[in-house]
Amino acid sequence: MVEAENILKLDSLVVDYIHRRRAPWWKRRTLVAVNGVSLSLAKGEALGIVGESGGGKSTLLKAICKFVPIRSGHIFIDGVDVTHFSQKEFSPFRKKIQMIPQDFCSTLDPRMSVEKILAEPLDIHFPHLTAREKFLRIGELLDSVEMDDSLLHRLPRELSGGQRQRLSIARGLAVNPELLMCDEIISACDLFSQKQILSLLTSLNRKKQIALLFVSHNIAAVSHICRDIIVMRDGKLLEWGTASEICTASKHPYTKLLVNAIPHICNGDGLAP
Repeated sequence: MVEAENILKLDSLVVDYIHRRRAPWWKRRTLVAVNGVSLSLAKGEALGIVGESGGGKSTLLKAICKFVPIRSGHIFIDGVDVTHFSQKEFSPFRKKIQMIPQDFCSTLDPRMSVEKILAEPLDIHFPHLTAREKFLRIGELLDSVEMDDSLLHRLPRELSGGQRQRLSIARGLAVNPELLMCDEIISACDLFSQKQILSLLTSLNRKKQIALLFVSHNIAAVSHICRDIIVMRDGKLLEWGTASEICTASKHPYTKLLVNAIPHICNGDGLAP
């Protein structure tokens, strides 16, 4: 029985890929991207996942959203086992969880204005809204990510990188999710934009109680926004602790290498100086 307060729970999740799928069978080999991952995330909490590229972090998020098939294990969302749900059966749960991808620019239609980009999820999930209600909701979404309504008629190419990222977050917020999963969303931003986005996500987490699953290779950023951090490598969870424990008293050698790679990334409170 899954605890009701958990918005997300994973039980021994395994995801693998067949390398060189079109090659003869004797040349194919299976690559395990996620290897027996178990974790839980309570409603309103923020959990960070750190590790090097290719460690399985992004695949884990895609598996949760059912974008890639899993080999074994279970996925529970809000207490419901959705592991074997079809895309149609899983559709109602897409309101509960939203993923902000790493390559967010490619997910924004270059031919659509800011207004139309934000209107699209409203049309899909809330078709009963009147034009007036939709307009007001779009204004609320822009305000929630600190964007001005003067940008409504601009195209993505007319926005800065930080603005496009906040637009991507606003689109994810359109369906009132309980969990926002962020996949390396600050890696392509400058330091000023990174600070703005981290501040925005912290505000959404603390004021609106939206749970966060924040994936990054930047421990300093993760420790700033998340209370707990998981270290992941080669598809496995190596260590799990509070931000302070991971940054100042890590136990696994790999975690120590990550922390020591960037001198003085954390202070005693688990925050970037």
